[in-house]
Amino acid sequence: MPDEGGMDRFSLLLLEPGEIYFEDFKVVHHLKPEERTPAVHSEVPGRLKVCSKSLVFVPANHALPMLKLALADCKEVEEWSPKSFQSALAAKREMMVVACGQTIEMFRHNLVAPFRFLRAPAAHVFSFTYRRAAECLGQAQQLLRAASLPPVEQAGMVAAINYSIQARLSFDTCWLENIGERIVLETVGNRVTPLVINPGRVLLTNERLYFQPYNNVEPEPVTKVRLSSIVSVHCRRYLLRPQGLELEYTRGGRPSHIYLSFSRPGDRDRLVAAMREQEQLAAGGEGEDESVTLRWQHGVISNYDYLLHLNSRADRSFNDLTQYPVFPWVVADYSSPTLDLDNPATFRDLALPMGALTPARLASLKARREEMVQGGVGSYLYGSHYSCPGFVLYYLVRKVPQFMLCLQNGRFDHPDRMFNSVMQTWRNVTTNQSDFKELVPEFYDTEQAGDFLANSLGVEFGTRHTGEEVADVALPPWAADRTDFVAKLRQALESPAVSRRLHLWIDLVFGCKSAGEAAEEADNVFYPLCYEGGVDLDTIADPNERFALEVQISEFGQVPKQIFRRPHPARYTALPAAVHAPSPPLPDAAPARWGQVARLVRQGDHQTHREGVSAVTLLGEDVVVSASHDSAVKLYRCSSAAMERSFSARTITISAIVSPSRDTLVMSCWDNSILVYGVPSGVWRSVTPAHADAVSCLAWAGGLLASGSWDGTVKLWRCLAARDFAVHLADLETQLEHSSAVTCLALRLGEGGGSLAAGTREGEVWVWGGEPGAAWAVAHRLPSHGRQVNCLALSPGHDRILSGGSDFGLKVFDLRTGAVVFSKNVGEEVTCVAWDGVAAVVAGGRGALSYWDFSCGGEAPALVVEGGHSGRVTAMAVSPDGRQVVTGGEDRRVVIWRVEGR
Repeated sequence: MPDEGGMDRFSLLLLEPGEIYFEDFKVVHHLKPEERTPAVHSEVPGRLKVCSKSLVFVPANHALPMLKLALADCKEVEEWSPKSFQSALAAKREMMVVACGQTIEMFRHNLVAPFRFLRAPAAHVFSFTYRRAAECLGQAQQLLRAASLPPVEQAGMVAAINYSIQARLSFDTCWLENIGERIVLETVGNRVTPLVINPGRVLLTNERLYFQPYNNVEPEPVTKVRLSSIVSVHCRRYLLRPQGLELEYTRGGRPSHIYLSFSRPGDRDRLVAAMREQEQLAAGGEGEDESVTLRWQHGVISNYDYLLHLNSRADRSFNDLTQYPVFPWVVADYSSPTLDLDNPATFRDLALPMGALTPARLASLKARREEMVQGGVGSYLYGSHYSCPGFVLYYLVRKVPQFMLCLQNGRFDHPDRMFNSVMQTWRNVTTNQSDFKELVPEFYDTEQAGDFLANSLGVEFGTRHTGEEVADVALPPWAADRTDFVAKLRQALESPAVSRRLHLWIDLVFGCKSAGEAAEEADNVFYPLCYEGGVDLDTIADPNERFALEVQISEFGQVPKQIFRRPHPARYTALPAAVHAPSPPLPDAAPARWGQVARLVRQGDHQTHREGVSAVTLLGEDVVVSASHDSAVKLYRCSSAAMERSFSARTITISAIVSPSRDTLVMSCWDNSILVYGVPSGVWRSVTPAHADAVSCLAWAGGLLASGSWDGTVKLWRCLAARDFAVHLADLETQLEHSSAVTCLALRLGEGGGSLAAGTREGEVWVWGGEPGAAWAVAHRLPSHGRQVNCLALSPGHDRILSGGSDFGLKVFDLRTGAVVFSKNVGEEVTCVAWDGVAAVVAGGRGALSYWDFSCGGEAPALVVEGGHSGRVTAMAVSPDGRQVVTGGEDRRVVIWRVEGR
């Protein structure tokens, strides 16, 4: 069923940058309001979003496009009544009409694509379901009047409306995590994400920092940050003013962050000062530059990590596209068949800014500067910067196309001007008179494996003049694929040749040659508005001039904050080759790292059930347990391939089995209960009525049992893995609510907290994070699959999740960003997965087993075993050492596989 409110589809990225979303109303959009008996498809339910520059209608049916009605294109917003008494709506009240000259259609069928601009007069009629039309009309008409004003006056009127709303609201203290928390400070702030600012209330207590948005667009009603979980506090510039604050913290054992900005002078500094007075604040702060630089000099920190550190210290953030982290071009050869890192000609001269790499171009730019009219804002060499929102999205448009649509009013760039070729881009930045851009960190990030270079979302970007459709980025001859390309660039970045001279580039971007006379001498001078202190917006009285400067600052790009006043020290040594490879996954319980699997050898094959197998598990490494829809539970010894025990589990299907210890089995049942069976004694230790509907899945980790149910809940039970292990109602720790039936679970615990993933019948994946002594909270709500999610697995580091669904999809999500890093239609229903964070064994609806190595891109399975089962594989388990895989199927068989590596 489609989401009735359409909340999953709506995003602030659908609005203009800086536009504010105020409120939404449940409505019905009447396509033919004058008809006597309108068809069902002529009445579209959904929600109407009232925003500062537009009204956005979000249909409940995801196949229909969202409609954006820009207030600047609207002629009137009024109450509506039909002209004809024959209309089916003649007696209906609470209706509104929006008359506009243009309607913008967005994301039909939920596909990311350029917006459709329908330039024709239209009257959109809406009826309100629960609230009065006047509640929407008053605000919409006020915003319509503001839209008719010049930009500066419009911004002022919208700010006044926003301020009046803020003045009426305060933080809802019902959201405090602990009733004993003491409120320290409350203020107004904005949450900053790329191209988006969302206003709300910021509250500081002696234990937590809270952000409560004024609207309902955030994934959570309130973001809660434990002060004890904060790793670092960064006071940042935002739009060249000291009003930004970014916090890095851990949540559920995973790194997370929140970026806030404050418009009132001093609010940011008062908040930070108050935070530092709280005993629970774990982070000190800043002032570690010297020790970090020293570690980098001695090779303890890689060039990549050090550049990330410097970007952060210079106020560059992944949340702010105007100050996105900047990385250097280090390779200058994009035409050779092989990349020779022993040849000095392979590398770019890091002592020179991009604009000075080509002597002829630099001479031309200097001549143009001499001809400039003196005065005004002053002369400069480079009219465009090396990093600005447009340049960042030039590189990343394939990964985050919705950002480009937001930045460019619903359009992509012309196909011929897009990032189509690495070689062509290098040619442009070294010869073009107005192109001096550097790179973004993604070019060197081996964990993401160059995903930004592939059009994995299948977006239609258009056709080039050659007749070719814009697809993946063309790579140099020396790169086998995008993973190889990024790996070789990272190897070049960490090479001795770059390590010896990287400090020279640091001087240009973060250090002594980034501004002032030293920048002049180094031919490193940009447009004046790119510099901190180039203009003081607070001293400009003319609102039109101030508004224009703010727009220019946000578009031109900003020179990083100068963090070194003296020449940066050189590096003593390069890193060993081992650093170039991605870090191995963190150790965890099971399964072990598979590496490259050569084959799966059938070790045992049992067909002792009368009906299909519903669950399997292993007791230790030698005993296999299986359950069936016939309610029978059977135990097999792997070494002897013989069945050792069979017993009946009441008279209903066992849906899942876990073994907290070698002598205990925990089973979930379709009769809503959880059963615990003692293997040595052969007795039932407990039978617990756990849910209001069938218990569909179980997960166990570190004394925590998770049970999922068709009633839409997941319950967490804190149990001791003792010899007399049992589950009682008193063991219930918490209950987590979901929007539909829960079908599968994955659970991991670490020192800093835990991560729980739950798949649902409607295709969503909910990811929850929990910390010791704190409530579990939603970290991500991912519309992962078009149909039911059948299986989930969390990586050992809690930072990625693998999911399989009935829509034939196999996907990997990066939980740090919520982005899809791998998506594949495997041609059959994906029913079971086992994953070590790098490689996975996958089973499906046809009975085959396949081995996927995601470190190699995972484009196709490296191994496929056809006919593992004759029909759907319904259950899978892996031994702790990863050497055995057990599968069960609809064909009533239990198969034991031995894993052999290459």
